Amino acid sequence: MNILGIVRNGGESLTATLLRIEQLRAHLESSRVIIATNDNKDNTDDILQDYAAQNAGVDVLFLDSMSDLFDERVERIAVARNAVLEHLLATNPVHPLTLVLDMDGPNTKMEPNQVLNAAARQVPQWDAVFANSLPAYYDLYALRCAGWCEQDPWRELAALKRPRMFRSVWWRRMQRKIIYSRQYSMPPDTPMIEVDSAFGGLGLYKTEALHGATYRPRDETGHVTCEHTTLHLSLRNAGKRLFIDPGLTTLAQTEHMGPGSGKRIPKKLLQ
Repeated sequence: MNILGIVRNGGESLTATLLRIEQLRAHLESSRVIIATNDNKDNTDDILQDYAAQNAGVDVLFLDSMSDLFDERVERIAVARNAVLEHLLATNPVHPLTLVLDMDGPNTKMEPNQVLNAAARQVPQWDAVFANSLPAYYDLYALRCAGWCEQDPWRELAALKRPRMFRSVWWRRMQRKIIYSRQYSMPPDTPMIEVDSAFGGLGLYKTEALHGATYRPRDETGHVTCEHTTLHLSLRNAGKRLFIDPGLTTLAQTEHMGPGSGKRIPKKLLQ
């Protein structure tokens, strides 16, 4: 299995995630790890250098000065994700499965057995599966699913015409309606949910599906968008099938949640 990650100022979450990665690797016949990082202000560089020195099959890509080259955070993230993906496909070995991780919090409790179970699943036929974050799926920025989240909800929120009075009350109400009310909880035994895009801090791909794919930080109109959505659009256009696997869990980033988050996922989305 190829394990790809990006991180900046990872701190204790990075250390915990690296421990979980090594626990997973202990169950794998063969694996490699590629991590990109840039412009850290904490001890992330030292943590990664020590990790690479102490564990075989680890490559760390230092992409410093990106903050001077790209104003948008999503642009920097896309560059880092492309760097690890390109490094993977340009070097050996390239394993049939590729695990893509965020390393700043969602995977500090990653369970190796959940990843192994997802990797072994044969029905439904899948090309990528994504995590179900607990206690609720928070990552609407990366989510595209008919009847659930069909466009960037943050752009939808920003486009609303603001009232002249009681703006703070109105803003909280709109956040709850457009963002928080769609951050559903999914019990781990929920059936797989087919999507056009998702992430939730973890994605497991058939490596074959990633050949020729690129993370892009802007959509076809030139607007800044989640880099996962553009990658996954290219996969869907190529006929690939993508799912959220509710039994594959990460930790929700609570700073992106709020009042109304955590309602049970509607049955209509499970049909």
